[in-house]
Amino acid sequence: MDNDSEKNKKIILWIEDDMMIGTILGNKLISAGFDLIHVSNGEEAMYQLKQVIPHLIVLDLLLPGVDGFKVLEDIHKIEGVKNIPVIILTNANRESDIKKAQALGVKKFLLKPASSLEEIVKEVRTYCL
Repeated sequence: MDNDSEKNKKIILWIEDDMMIGTILGNKLISAGFDLIHVSNGEEAMYQLKQVIPHLIVLDLLLPGVDGFKVLEDIHKIEGVKNIPVIILTNANRESDIKKAQALGVKKFLLKPASSLEEIVKEVRTYCL
């Protein structure tokens, strides 16, 4: 791959603690041409957001320690990061979770069991322009 292609890669910060999903979807996103920063908890996510400004954040709500909702709240406090689109990819499917995520500005709410890898990559492309 040439340098121009490398420079134009879209960076995704993906916050997911399930290593099996992390490996499978991570490989799919990388093969689709994205530059992926994968972290497994909210604390690591907040650290990464101080180092790199991604084009998109893909966030699980059910995380060890700092949960996804707290990450969403904290994202809005960081200048230069608060307008980055966020896609939720989670097993948490309560209506209250969906409404709370939408109130916090989430662009798309995807349920892991109901979303194919192709659908997830399609949504990432939609919000990672």
